[in-house]
Amino acid sequence: MSKLIISIRKNKVLAAILLASFVLCLAYSFYFQIKPQVDASAYDVMAQNIANGFGYREGPLNGDLSRDLGMSRVGPLYQYFLAGIYKVFGHNLALVWIVQALMHAATAGILYLTALLVFAASPAKRKIALWAAGILAFYPDLIENAAMLLTETFYLFLVSLMIYFFFRCFYQKNIWFPLTLGLFSGLACLARPPVVFFLPIVIFYFVAKKQWRPLVLFFIALILVFTPWTIRNYSVFGEFMPFSAAGNFNFWIGNFHGANGEQEPQKIHYEYMQTHNLVELQAESMNQFKSFLREHPLEFIKLTLLRANKYFSILRPMGFWFYQQGWGQFLFLLFSGLASILLFVAGFGGMIKSIKIKKETIYYLAAFAIATPLIIFITVVETRYRFQIYPFLAIFAGFFIVELWQKRKWWQDRLLWLVAGLIFSNGLIDLFLSWAKFAQRLDKFI
Repeated sequence: MSKLIISIRKNKVLAAILLASFVLCLAYSFYFQIKPQVDASAYDVMAQNIANGFGYREGPLNGDLSRDLGMSRVGPLYQYFLAGIYKVFGHNLALVWIVQALMHAATAGILYLTALLVFAASPAKRKIALWAAGILAFYPDLIENAAMLLTETFYLFLVSLMIYFFFRCFYQKNIWFPLTLGLFSGLACLARPPVVFFLPIVIFYFVAKKQWRPLVLFFIALILVFTPWTIRNYSVFGEFMPFSAAGNFNFWIGNFHGANGEQEPQKIHYEYMQTHNLVELQAESMNQFKSFLREHPLEFIKLTLLRANKYFSILRPMGFWFYQQGWGQFLFLLFSGLASILLFVAGFGGMIKSIKIKKETIYYLAAFAIATPLIIFITVVETRYRFQIYPFLAIFAGFFIVELWQKRKWWQDRLLWLVAGLIFSNGLIDLFLSWAKFAQRLDKFI
């Protein structure tokens, strides 16, 4: 974090961006004071149980841990993060909002440092980095999320640190960087398990460079992070379980005859959860997924394409939450939609244009971006599940905006209109396929 502090002191624009982002998050949090609901409520309950010494559980304190629904939640690290705050300061949501506002601003700052490393050879690297930080810092969905007890702000902070230290390994051969990379990689995976799909990219880098010692150090730190939670799960379930049970379950609820690819569990899913323990749930989820692949391969392909369409749709803004209504909600949806247009158009435009530079760091950044949605394409898709790709697209967007700005007639750039055409076409396809759902949601504003 010393690098970030030095950059803030030297760059007043960066300081202003991060301060404004922090203030916006705080203002949003304290104005709406959003009460925990659904997933957020579960995380809140589990954190209080941990803080009070009752362990990692969501259900009754005398209930069977092997059947407790807590293990079906994403985690466990966010729940322990909340528990740490509750343990020291009591059940204080205001303090959580403050910490998450700091985390969001810090994530934008770390993204600035990462962009400097990725585009180190570019004379415009600081402008690129400032645009990247600004896009992420003021993204409406992320500001809103910092006001909720959800995992996204927390895990994006950890992912940003993971990616930053990965690119530090390109420039400095220091034993602390692979160790730190392993540490934050493990923590990020425990906060949001799909981050595990970044690990092959990291491993490939060390192997390709024949950096065996850093690779060993990376694995040591990674294993040390996973060991306590894995031991705990083995003692409870008698199974090797380095994560929660949510991963396997998503394969089932996203892939069954009549599914739409979104996270909408049916009666059969709830009934099975109530009558079986979590080890059985994991096994049954994969059995059901395999059966679906065998019996309905074409439907699986259709669902995969639907999920990809929804993942990149500009018509899937955040804002359809219980705490907002009326014109305030409509304005948030509008800003969220505009932000997604900017991010997707400039982000993918920047990815395509920057790859032509033929720089290794850019290739790896693109690899992280491409790997991010792959698991979602075959499980379930929700708007907030795509947050993980935002930091990567923000860096590419910063590059694209700076490149266009340097042109006299930027509006004549063919790549800009090609990418914009593809993104808007994808949105129109989503509108056509999901018109009934869009009409139902927008009915309150018409």
